[in-house]
Amino acid sequence: MSLDSKRIRSLITNMAQSTPVQFEVPDIHCDGCVRAITRAVQKLDPAASVSADLATKRVIIGGTHEAHDYAAAIEAAGYTLQAAG
Repeated sequence: MSLDSKRIRSLITNMAQSTPVQFEVPDIHCDGCVRAITRAVQKLDPAASVSADLATKRVIIGGTHEAHDYAAAIEAAGYTLQAAG
């Protein structure tokens, strides 16, 4: 059984989406911040999922772009960030 190229691309896309990117965002403090970060990320990648934990100041993004692309979008929205460790 062979896979056609369309199916292979779909599998690769699904694999990329299954690896979340995490950032620590020291200046996130409210739901307004979460909405601003979500808008910035989804402007870049409309299908991205964004979740945030205000207590740990951690943002988790599931999508198909590279971490540096999401970092640039978040920074352009006015937030500083660090790679989550």
